[in-house]
Amino acid sequence: MEHDELRRACAWCEAAVRRLLAYVPAQGHLAELDAGLGETAAPIARLRPLALAFDDPDYATQLARILGDAGQTEEAHTWRGKAEARYDELLARHQDAFADHAAEFWLTIGGDPERGLQLARHNLSLRQTPRARAPVHRLSGHPSS
Repeated sequence: MEHDELRRACAWCEAAVRRLLAYVPAQGHLAELDAGLGETAAPIARLRPLALAFDDPDYATQLARILGDAGQTEEAHTWRGKAEARYDELLARHQDAFADHAAEFWLTIGGDPERGLQLARHNLSLRQTPRARAPVHRLSGHPSS
């Protein structure tokens, strides 16, 4: 996925789901890949039950983004609100653990780039990784490395 080899990544996630249907992260990644390949119905159908059953706000975030892209703005707004509320809860208790995903939320569907950048900088102070550097450098006008 990180190397933009979506079809190859899709094959790996499909294999993981076939082997262990209950492996929720693979289900979430498969939905993300399907959306990246331009599909709408399949990722929405895959994400709705995940967003309903699990308290990980990433599923609600992905669902809100895909629904919004598909023009289903009312439902997208509902899921965005659920993701926002859950991120607020998680950040209040475990900011260091959730700073990276929360930053991504606020920088995208969350619609608060200032808050997203603050969280991205906090995450970068904790983790000196390419993934942590990318949003900070992109928003600060520096090339990613």
